[in-house]
Amino acid sequence: MSTAPHDGTPVILWMAQDEAPPSLPEPVGFWTINPAAGVGYWWIFGDPPRFCSDRQIRGWKPILRA
Repeated sequence: MSTAPHDGTPVILWMAQDEAPPSLPEPVGFWTINPAAGVGYWWIFGDPPRFCSDRQIRGWKPILRA
């Protein structure tokens, strides 16, 4: 995950429990930092939103733009 953008750019994430990279654009999330704790994590869009560490993410790919 060292090559993933850790600047807040939304990306498609490949979760550790998934067998293969996602074919649909989900889950989608972005890297954020909690300024009070000084800890960074992935914010995964959803209802409710989830939070993951780099250890829970197997890979990523950019969101395609038209």
